[in-house]
Amino acid sequence: MLSLRRKVDISPLVLPLGHRRHLDVAQTADAFAPESADISAVRRYARAQGLKCIEVSLAGATIVLSGTVAQFNRVFGVKLVHRREKKYSLAYLSHDQEVTLPAELKGIATGVFGLDTRPASRRPHRFAHEMSAEAIAPPPVTSKTRLPAEFARLYNFPRNTSGKGQSIGLLEFGGGFHPKLLQSYFSSVGIKSAKIVVKEVRPGANKPRGKPGTLNPDTEVYLDIEVAASLAPDARIVVYFGENTTKGWLSTLQAAILDKRHDLSVISISWGEAEQDWSPQAMKQIDDLFQLAAHRGITICCSAGDRGISECDGRPFTVAFPASSPHVLACGGTRLEVRRNGSRNETVWNQWKQFRLASGGGVSDVFPLPFYQERASVPLRRSDNPGPGRGIPDVAANASSDTGYLIEANETRMSLGGTSAVAPLWAALVARLNEALGKRIGFLTPLLYKMNAASDGAVFDITRGFNGPNRAHAFNARPGWDPCTGFGSPNGEKLLHWLQSSHDKGR
Repeated sequence: MLSLRRKVDISPLVLPLGHRRHLDVAQTADAFAPESADISAVRRYARAQGLKCIEVSLAGATIVLSGTVAQFNRVFGVKLVHRREKKYSLAYLSHDQEVTLPAELKGIATGVFGLDTRPASRRPHRFAHEMSAEAIAPPPVTSKTRLPAEFARLYNFPRNTSGKGQSIGLLEFGGGFHPKLLQSYFSSVGIKSAKIVVKEVRPGANKPRGKPGTLNPDTEVYLDIEVAASLAPDARIVVYFGENTTKGWLSTLQAAILDKRHDLSVISISWGEAEQDWSPQAMKQIDDLFQLAAHRGITICCSAGDRGISECDGRPFTVAFPASSPHVLACGGTRLEVRRNGSRNETVWNQWKQFRLASGGGVSDVFPLPFYQERASVPLRRSDNPGPGRGIPDVAANASSDTGYLIEANETRMSLGGTSAVAPLWAALVARLNEALGKRIGFLTPLLYKMNAASDGAVFDITRGFNGPNRAHAFNARPGWDPCTGFGSPNGEKLLHWLQSSHDKGR
């Protein structure tokens, strides 16, 4: 797959909510497609080299080429080889040489994807890539475990909303689910007709392989679906299964953002990887698609990771991508406990002593400080690349398995948490906000900073806790925004009231 330069800048215009006009798929393609001359140039070069153009996405600004290994080696200056990762029994195609663009495509193509098929990402912390070699027992259900739907009350989701008329996209890059088992769970918790649609972006597929009584990639797929559908029971939940490669990410994101039939208003992504483990080209192209989503009026909710301050193994103060993109809503974690008298006790999620898990947060080494965070007191980077950067997360919600979500996966009930539960929770909330507003919010993140969500009561400010092994080696919570829980957990009704006021006043 080649990514191509677009004919105009794709950066989203950050307008007041009342003035936002979002584009349909055809309008998006018309506005942001590559130049027709560039597409023709790629086609001519491909024919000359014996390659075939098998797919062109105008809005996605990509062209998929097919050919032999020898042809790709010659065109892009690499030597493709088959490799195997013994620990996880993974076979993939890779190369050691830097990809070089032929002279005929320089200034036209901006990236080459699909020559390296090693896994691109993982679900936050619980597994490396696809299937872990170890069988990990799921956290047991306790008296503090809650049905996902209960969090709508705890976080004051807008009354008289259910996600009706909204479509929520869930992106999955491994695992799968059994429809009958899923419907059995929903029936048992009082949800009669969850609307679940599967979209397979080949070679990605819904492939449930997990065994009962273990944590595995299936578990996380069930978690996404059960949280989103429980909290927005009348929304359509569209589950996109893609290949866990950089090309698979791009193809799956394009499929979701440009899905005419289901016309998503929000997407939840609980997969990610440390910024240091992505190529700059992949991050740039994925971030471009997030900007495209903003023009489409789609809110992107991303898990901020479960490794506290060290998303990259052995490197403190590193963060996860795609949560670090400035064009998504990065979702961190809390621990929410409700006492018998009804009072709340919510702190930064930190289960470091138990599992070496905590809310992902910190400062991007890749993306600069976005304009909307200029007054958020984001700390400077603590890395070899000092200076200001994008701070994450933006918001948070319960992520502790001690006070977790009652999930059923492969006939096993468990108390699950992680920031991979927070992204679909916020996605469900956004769907219900869209329903109440009668329009799409779209790029929500800068609005939160403009309103100063903490002081305006649109969130429950989290001021206690830290996200590392100890206070001295972590970020600490504080009033307002912080690199543990962002602005905090949602207060849905107050957030809706602010957005309504913002819309009416054109702010």
